[in-house]
Amino acid sequence: MIHDRRSFLRAGSLLLCGSIVRPRSLWALGEKTAGVLSFDATELHLLEFVSSYSSVVRVTGASVLGHFKLESGCGLRVLAQVTDFTRLAEATLRAPFKNFYAKENSLSFTALGSGHVIENLSAGDFARRMAQLSATENIVFAHDALSYDPVTKQLDDPLNSVGAAEVRLVNPPKKTPEALAVAMRGTGDARSAGIPEGEAFAKWKAQLVKSQVTSKAAYPIAAAFVRELPAFAALAGSDDVKSALATPLISSAIKSGLGMSGRQTIGEFDRVREIFSQSYSDAGVWLYVVLGKQVKKDTRGWIDTALLEDVHWREAFDTASKIEVAFQTPELKSQA
Repeated sequence: MIHDRRSFLRAGSLLLCGSIVRPRSLWALGEKTAGVLSFDATELHLLEFVSSYSSVVRVTGASVLGHFKLESGCGLRVLAQVTDFTRLAEATLRAPFKNFYAKENSLSFTALGSGHVIENLSAGDFARRMAQLSATENIVFAHDALSYDPVTKQLDDPLNSVGAAEVRLVNPPKKTPEALAVAMRGTGDARSAGIPEGEAFAKWKAQLVKSQVTSKAAYPIAAAFVRELPAFAALAGSDDVKSALATPLISSAIKSGLGMSGRQTIGEFDRVREIFSQSYSDAGVWLYVVLGKQVKKDTRGWIDTALLEDVHWREAFDTASKIEVAFQTPELKSQA
């Protein structure tokens, strides 16, 4: 089966709203009006939960961009300034989310396929993070600088990412593994926000993936692809994963690094997806396919605790492990 790699390289679709606006009502449950930030019930509960222990809150980055559309699968990334960590601890015990992951002062969870992250910071750390958002040298994409205050309903967009109506690359990495990670993230952000990729970003990405790599250079590139795969599959979708796998860069990297070609990887995904229908997320099925041997035997070099802190990676790895267990049942063992 041949898949068109142009999907991963396409320009994208039109923006729903092309100008900066200030939402009329953040807390109107279920309000879905084109042209203003929209939050579903889970996201409103998240913001209400954060407001129970913090009065200084920002929604940041792609999660701002994604909520200018009527339906968004990008989830929320929230920064909260905390002055009373005892109050935070008490609030965490009453958190309204199922199966959330907590490390130090951060919480993350998935709901309806969307990943949500809350970072709770001291006043000093909060100020430093906000300063970093406005420092161009720290920004990869223009929308990385976005922040939204749900209390005052004010949008801060220093690089005009909303007005530009496209995903715009500001500081591209020079090394190929890091560049691939950025390319995948940018495409995922564009698809989940329902906006096109900027022309300069699209051309840079096309140049990046057009060449094959040697076996010596393949491993770090394949590892970068695997690290970004769960979020990429969740945000961009399986059609974009398939078109990415058809590019010379990624196909040659995983052939050397994982022992399978892009076409073989796509075929195995389709086979496993057909067996389980929609029982498992696409991100989980993709991770099972690319890390099948590692999930069964040795995950060193591919999986570490830092990856499991990522909300999409954690969900996908849990799903991949369930698929591996399912294939050990008498009914499915012959199809593993």
